[in-house]
Amino acid sequence: MVSGRIPKPCYGRVYKEGRSLANRYLVLYYREDPLPVRLGIVASKRLGKACVRNRVKRRIRECFRQEFLPLIKPRGEFVFIARQRAALCSYQELVGAMKHLLKRMGLLE
Repeated sequence: MVSGRIPKPCYGRVYKEGRSLANRYLVLYYREDPLPVRLGIVASKRLGKACVRNRVKRRIRECFRQEFLPLIKPRGEFVFIARQRAALCSYQELVGAMKHLLKRMGLLE
């Protein structure tokens, strides 16, 4: 289970010390950490109004929890940044985008 969310002051550390990859829907920042898995999600105002941003964040959080959390090997901090296309994509497209990023980063079994 995701042990928690990343507090706002820690995002900068993940950006500075972590690795990043991107595709058309998401940007992933990952930083190794001995603590259990922690997740942060960024949805800027460019994405749309608050209801759109919140829906995108809920979908990303649920997708990560259901599809990938049991499969992820290392511990660490994950920050997903939603791009504008993420507001319009289906759940399966979001799963595919996450899988693509996590595999390229070498975090999936």
